Amino acid sequence: MSYNLLFNPPNKVCTKIEKNNLIQYLNCNYESNPNLVERAREFVQFQYSKLEYAGYDPGFDRQFDLNGFSQYFIALDENDEIIATSRIVSRGPFGLPIEYSYRSDTGKRTVIEDGNVAEMNSFAALSISVGIKVLILSAKYVLKQKFNSTYGLYDVERPAIGRLYNQFGAIESKLHSYKIYFPNYGKLTQGKIRPTEWAIQVSDISKIIAKISHM
Repeated sequence: MSYNLLFNPPNKVCTKIEKNNLIQYLNCNYESNPNLVERAREFVQFQYSKLEYAGYDPGFDRQFDLNGFSQYFIALDENDEIIATSRIVSRGPFGLPIEYSYRSDTGKRTVIEDGNVAEMNSFAALSISVGIKVLILSAKYVLKQKFNSTYGLYDVERPAIGRLYNQFGAIESKLHSYKIYFPNYGKLTQGKIRPTEWAIQVSDISKIIAKISHM
Protein backbone atom coordinates (compact mmCIF):
# COMPACT_ATOMS: atom_id res chain seq x y z
CA MET A 1 0.00 0.00 0.00
CA SER A 2 1.29 3.44 -0.91
CA TYR A 3 0.18 6.24 1.41
CA ASN A 4 1.41 9.79 1.74
CA LEU A 5 1.29 9.97 5.51
CA LEU A 6 1.12 13.18 7.43
CA PHE A 7 4.38 14.53 8.81
CA ASN A 8 6.20 11.26 8.21
CA PRO A 9 8.35 9.78 5.44
CA PRO A 10 6.40 7.93 2.71
CA ASN A 11 5.31 4.34 3.28
CA LYS A 12 5.36 4.64 7.09
CA VAL A 13 2.10 4.45 8.98
CA CYS A 14 1.36 7.24 11.45
CA THR A 15 -0.30 5.66 14.47
CA LYS A 16 -1.83 7.11 17.60
CA ILE A 17 -3.40 5.30 20.51
CA GLU A 18 -6.68 6.72 21.78
CA LYS A 19 -9.03 5.03 24.22
CA ASN A 20 -6.83 1.92 24.17
CA ASN A 21 -7.41 1.45 20.46
CA LEU A 22 -4.76 1.69 17.80
CA ILE A 23 -5.81 4.45 15.40
CA GLN A 24 -4.04 5.15 12.11
CA TYR A 25 -4.47 8.62 10.59
CA LEU A 26 -3.73 8.50 6.87
CA ASN A 27 -3.52 11.02 4.05
CA CYS A 28 -3.94 9.61 0.54
CA ASN A 29 -5.47 10.39 -2.83
CA TYR A 30 -6.94 8.41 -5.71
CA GLU A 31 -3.55 8.12 -7.39
CA SER A 32 -1.77 6.65 -4.37
CA ASN A 33 -4.53 4.34 -3.11
CA PRO A 34 -7.76 4.09 -5.12
CA ASN A 35 -9.01 1.13 -3.07
CA LEU A 36 -8.87 3.05 0.19
CA VAL A 37 -10.50 6.09 -1.40
CA GLU A 38 -13.36 3.93 -2.69
CA ARG A 39 -13.79 2.48 0.78
CA ALA A 40 -13.92 6.02 2.15
CA ARG A 41 -16.56 6.92 -0.43
CA GLU A 42 -18.69 3.94 0.60
CA PHE A 43 -18.23 4.85 4.27
CA VAL A 44 -19.42 8.42 3.69
CA GLN A 45 -22.38 7.28 1.60
CA PHE A 46 -23.44 4.79 4.27
CA GLN A 47 -23.14 7.29 7.13
CA TYR A 48 -25.13 9.91 5.22
CA SER A 49 -27.81 7.36 4.29
CA LYS A 50 -28.34 6.76 8.02
CA LEU A 51 -29.27 10.45 8.22
CA GLU A 52 -31.80 9.78 5.44
CA TYR A 53 -29.97 11.60 2.67
CA ALA A 54 -30.74 10.19 -0.78
CA GLY A 55 -29.50 10.71 -4.32
CA TYR A 56 -25.79 10.15 -3.77
CA ASP A 57 -24.02 9.54 -7.10
CA PRO A 58 -20.60 7.86 -6.66
CA GLY A 59 -19.70 8.46 -10.31
CA PHE A 60 -20.28 12.19 -9.95
CA ASP A 61 -18.31 12.23 -6.71
CA ARG A 62 -15.42 10.18 -8.12
CA GLN A 63 -14.65 12.62 -10.95
CA PHE A 64 -13.25 15.11 -8.42
CA ASP A 65 -10.76 12.50 -7.19
CA LEU A 66 -9.21 11.64 -10.55
CA ASN A 67 -5.63 12.73 -11.23
CA GLY A 68 -5.01 13.41 -7.55
CA PHE A 69 -7.12 16.57 -7.21
CA SER A 70 -8.59 15.40 -3.89
CA GLN A 71 -6.77 14.64 -0.66
CA TYR A 72 -8.42 12.29 1.84
CA PHE A 73 -7.76 12.27 5.57
CA ILE A 74 -8.82 8.92 6.94
CA ALA A 75 -8.81 7.28 10.35
CA LEU A 76 -8.60 3.48 10.59
CA ASP A 77 -9.21 1.45 13.71
CA GLU A 78 -7.18 -1.55 14.88
CA ASN A 79 -9.03 -3.74 12.37
CA ASP A 80 -8.25 -1.37 9.49
CA GLU A 81 -11.90 -0.31 9.35
CA ILE A 82 -12.59 3.32 8.45
CA ILE A 83 -13.99 5.28 11.39
CA ALA A 84 -13.61 8.84 10.08
CA THR A 85 -12.86 10.65 6.86
CA SER A 86 -12.63 14.13 5.38
CA ARG A 87 -11.71 15.35 1.90
CA ILE A 88 -10.14 18.51 0.49
CA VAL A 89 -10.91 18.97 -3.21
CA SER A 90 -8.65 21.23 -5.27
CA ARG A 91 -10.17 22.74 -8.38
CA GLY A 92 -9.35 20.47 -11.31
CA PRO A 93 -10.79 19.88 -14.79
CA PHE A 94 -14.25 19.19 -13.34
CA GLY A 95 -14.22 22.21 -11.03
CA LEU A 96 -15.53 21.88 -7.48
CA PRO A 97 -18.64 19.99 -6.31
CA ILE A 98 -20.19 23.22 -5.02
CA GLU A 99 -20.10 24.61 -8.58
CA TYR A 100 -22.74 22.04 -9.59
CA SER A 101 -25.25 23.43 -7.10
CA TYR A 102 -27.94 26.06 -7.57
CA ARG A 103 -28.79 29.15 -5.57
CA SER A 104 -32.00 28.89 -3.56
CA ASP A 105 -32.74 32.60 -4.01
CA THR A 106 -32.38 32.83 -7.80
CA GLY A 107 -32.39 29.24 -9.05
CA LYS A 108 -29.21 29.99 -10.99
CA ARG A 109 -26.05 27.89 -10.99
CA THR A 110 -23.64 28.69 -8.16
CA VAL A 111 -20.61 30.65 -9.38
CA ILE A 112 -17.39 30.46 -7.36
CA GLU A 113 -14.54 32.87 -8.03
CA ASP A 114 -11.49 31.83 -10.06
CA GLY A 115 -8.11 31.15 -8.50
CA ASN A 116 -6.55 28.74 -6.05
CA VAL A 117 -9.82 27.66 -4.45
CA ALA A 118 -10.70 24.38 -2.72
CA GLU A 119 -13.63 22.68 -1.02
CA MET A 120 -13.80 20.59 2.14
CA ASN A 121 -16.44 17.87 2.12
CA SER A 122 -17.11 14.15 2.70
CA PHE A 123 -16.73 14.48 6.47
CA ALA A 124 -18.11 11.58 8.48
CA ALA A 125 -17.03 10.03 11.76
CA LEU A 126 -18.11 7.32 14.16
CA SER A 127 -16.32 9.04 17.05
CA ILE A 128 -16.26 12.74 17.95
CA SER A 129 -12.63 12.64 19.10
CA VAL A 130 -11.43 10.85 15.96
CA GLY A 131 -13.56 13.11 13.76
CA ILE A 132 -12.02 16.19 15.37
CA LYS A 133 -8.53 14.82 14.71
CA VAL A 134 -9.38 14.29 11.03
CA LEU A 135 -10.68 17.87 10.80
CA ILE A 136 -7.47 19.18 12.38
CA LEU A 137 -5.38 17.33 9.81
CA SER A 138 -7.57 18.73 7.04
CA ALA A 139 -7.15 22.26 8.42
CA LYS A 140 -3.36 21.85 8.51
CA TYR A 141 -3.42 20.77 4.89
CA VAL A 142 -5.43 23.87 3.96
CA LEU A 143 -2.79 26.06 5.62
CA LYS A 144 0.04 24.25 3.87
CA GLN A 145 -1.54 24.62 0.42
CA LYS A 146 -2.22 28.36 0.89
CA PHE A 147 -5.57 28.27 -0.86
CA ASN A 148 -7.15 31.67 -1.48
CA SER A 149 -10.42 30.23 -0.18
CA THR A 150 -11.61 26.86 1.03
CA TYR A 151 -15.37 26.38 1.04
CA GLY A 152 -17.53 23.95 2.96
CA LEU A 153 -21.24 23.26 3.35
CA TYR A 154 -23.61 22.28 6.11
CA ASP A 155 -27.27 21.32 6.06
CA VAL A 156 -29.29 24.30 7.36
CA GLU A 157 -31.45 21.80 9.26
CA ARG A 158 -28.31 20.56 11.06
CA PRO A 159 -26.64 23.78 12.29
CA ALA A 160 -24.61 21.85 14.88
CA ILE A 161 -22.37 20.64 12.04
CA GLY A 162 -21.76 24.24 11.00
CA ARG A 163 -20.80 25.08 14.58
CA LEU A 164 -18.37 22.14 14.63
CA TYR A 165 -16.70 23.36 11.44
CA ASN A 166 -16.58 26.85 12.94
CA GLN A 167 -14.34 25.51 15.71
CA PHE A 168 -11.75 24.67 13.06
CA GLY A 169 -11.69 27.94 11.18
CA ALA A 170 -14.83 27.93 9.02
CA ILE A 171 -17.02 31.04 9.07
CA GLU A 172 -20.19 31.98 7.23
CA SER A 173 -19.28 33.21 3.75
CA LYS A 174 -20.08 36.89 3.18
CA LEU A 175 -19.39 36.58 -0.54
CA HIS A 176 -21.76 33.63 -0.84
CA SER A 177 -24.30 34.36 1.88
CA TYR A 178 -27.18 32.64 0.06
CA LYS A 179 -28.33 29.04 0.48
CA ILE A 180 -27.76 26.43 -2.23
CA TYR A 181 -29.14 23.05 -3.24
CA PHE A 182 -28.31 20.08 -5.48
CA PRO A 183 -31.42 19.13 -7.52
CA ASN A 184 -31.00 15.37 -7.12
CA TYR A 185 -29.71 15.18 -3.56
CA GLY A 186 -31.71 15.53 -0.37
CA LYS A 187 -34.35 13.74 1.69
CA LEU A 188 -37.00 11.36 0.39
CA THR A 189 -40.52 12.75 0.83
CA GLN A 190 -43.43 10.67 -0.46
CA GLY A 191 -41.09 8.83 -2.79
CA LYS A 192 -39.49 11.97 -4.23
CA ILE A 193 -36.24 13.69 -3.34
CA ARG A 194 -36.69 17.02 -1.61
CA PRO A 195 -33.40 18.87 -2.20
CA THR A 196 -31.54 19.78 0.98
CA GLU A 197 -30.64 23.43 1.50
CA TRP A 198 -27.00 24.08 2.36
CA ALA A 199 -25.27 27.08 3.89
CA ILE A 200 -21.81 28.04 2.62
CA GLN A 201 -18.82 28.49 4.92
CA VAL A 202 -15.31 29.62 4.02
CA SER A 203 -11.97 29.17 5.76
CA ASP A 204 -10.65 31.92 8.01
CA ILE A 205 -6.89 31.44 7.97
CA SER A 206 -6.19 33.44 11.13
CA LYS A 207 -8.80 31.42 12.99
CA ILE A 208 -7.31 28.12 11.76
CA ILE A 209 -3.84 29.19 12.89
CA ALA A 210 -5.15 30.26 16.30
CA LYS A 211 -6.97 26.96 16.77
CA ILE A 212 -4.08 24.74 15.73
CA SER A 213 -1.52 26.69 17.77
CA HIS A 214 -3.41 25.76 20.95
CA MET A 215 -3.34 22.02 20.22
